[in-house]
Amino acid sequence: MNMEQLRSFVEVVRHGQIFRAAEELHISQPALSRQMAALEAEVGAPLLARHSRGVHMTKAGEALHDEAVELLNRMQSVVDEIRSGEHLIVSINIGVPPGLPSAWLRERLSTRGENFRVSLIEAPTDEQLIMLKQKKLDIALARRQSEAFPTHLVYQQRLGIVIREESALHETLRHRESATLEDMEGLRVLAHSRGEVRVQEEILKNAMLSAGVAATWIFRKFGQYSALIADLVEADVALTTKTSAGKNFPGWVWIPLVGEDAAGDDLVVRTWATWNPQPSPEVTTLLRRFTEPLLMPPETVAPTTPLSAAKTPPDTTSPAASEGDATTT
Repeated sequence: MNMEQLRSFVEVVRHGQIFRAAEELHISQPALSRQMAALEAEVGAPLLARHSRGVHMTKAGEALHDEAVELLNRMQSVVDEIRSGEHLIVSINIGVPPGLPSAWLRERLSTRGENFRVSLIEAPTDEQLIMLKQKKLDIALARRQSEAFPTHLVYQQRLGIVIREESALHETLRHRESATLEDMEGLRVLAHSRGEVRVQEEILKNAMLSAGVAATWIFRKFGQYSALIADLVEADVALTTKTSAGKNFPGWVWIPLVGEDAAGDDLVVRTWATWNPQPSPEVTTLLRRFTEPLLMPPETVAPTTPLSAAKTPPDTTSPAASEGDATTT
């Protein structure tokens, strides 16, 4: 049995007549009849029943026809892929946490002229690192630094508070360029739930304790109904980045938060590019776009960690970590 026989069989079924199928295939009617006879002999069962107006499939023919069509379609897809060069395209999977600016990602993920394509998978850090270990991701953009993989700080975003324009707090802050931890004294503060952006709880609660600021913390998952959730829990402010504020709190006012955490670092959300050791050349090419300095959006806080300081596990080489500098959200 060969592809030519299967193709001929499918055409005979489609036309319902041997002579019309022969015309379509540009072969003689006797030659096509011999092909069908040879195919039936190989299968060991009649595939076509002849009648006065042509032919129709037997039960065996119906079973073979469905498989033949699927096989021919798959083969045509392979041929088309080879002709287009699609088989040479490498797929790269990148994990993305909620809240990264699209413009920042788009600047680094263009595949024009490259031999790879990028797929984005939105997931929190814990899930990303599991997928990275399972080799389901090539690069994880994680909210914390990994101890198990090569990693490099690639992006930082200032944390801020969102408040309603009609609130008394907005009246207090509207002439100021930023808010401080002390401004949240006694307030009900809404933040991402523990499973979403855990860094907000860890950094900010410790920072406020260190500064002697008392506030009531409410943790919820941010999304489409964040503003409604804030109303229902009677939150005075919500803590988030500027990008997430625009997405989750439309109509609210975002004000950057200035201060230091308990370790003396700026109040920012950091993102690290994290990857498996010995990445492919295509992944290395893409990593360089994250680890070399590019134009950063206004909300970015430029990182100070030199690329040469990118952390890698012992005895691990990291091609991307020898190229340049980078930042995180």
